[in-house]
Parts: sequence; structure tokens; C-alpha cells
Amino acid sequence: MRSIIVTISLLFIYSTVFAQDEKSLKAASAAFHNALVEQDTAALRGMLSNKLVYGHSNGWVETKQEMMNNLYNGTIDYLKIKSTDEQVTIDGNTGCIRATLEIDVIMEGKTLPFRLHGLEVWVWKNKKWQLFSRQSVKL
Repeated sequence: MRSIIVTISLLFIYSTVFAQDEKSLKAASAAFHNALVEQDTAALRGMLSNKLVYGHSNGWVETKQEMMNNLYNGTIDYLKIKSTDEQVTIDGNTGCIRATLEIDVIMEGKTLPFRLHGLEVWVWKNKKWQLFSRQSVKL
């Protein structure tokens, strides 16, 4: 009987910790999307890995510095990012979020709406989630 109680307690503790990790990862992703829309390069600097690989649905790939420069100089202006159907997977210090994304941007003076599938790969480093890689494909 005692081993059953211990096992149930451990499962409860594990599921609670996992839920907190999943919740914090979703919060990091939402903060990232918000920072893009707000063009908050100071916030982005802290949430992006120095080894970031940021892939767009058209094949364009940016590094961390290129992404922040392009956001700052207006090469791309994010108007809206809506993430739905999120599926979160965490293994150790690595987390992935797969989602359907509705993104509106301004590029070369044109407003462009995109509906995409996206994959974000995050790493737990220095007691916070950092975006390591992102790739999207058109639906």
C-alpha cells in the first residue's frame, strides 16, 4: 500500500512539473511573438539563442543578428501573429512547439497575410527558454 501511495505521489509531482514547463514554454513563445509585433529588440536579444536559425516559409533564413536588424530597419514589420492548435513536446532542456500560425507582415510596402504551420525549437538555458530554431511552411 505504501509503494502505491509513493508511486501516485511521484506521478503527481512529475505531472505538475511537466505542466509548469509546458506553461512556461508557451508563455515564452507568446512573449516572443509579442516582441516581434512590438519590434522590441531589447526583449528579443534576451530570448533568442546566439545560434538562432530562423527559417521563413519562402526559404529565407536569418541569424539572430539579421533578424533583429531586419526588424529594426523595417525590412519586415510584423503586424499580427496568432498561434493556434499548439502541440508542445519537452525532453530535458529542449522544447518544441508545433502550431498553426496566422501572420500579417509588411514587406516592401505591401501587407501580406500568411497562414502557416510553424515549428519552434527552444532550449532551457540560464534559467529561461531561448529560441534556438524556427521554421514555417505554407499551408
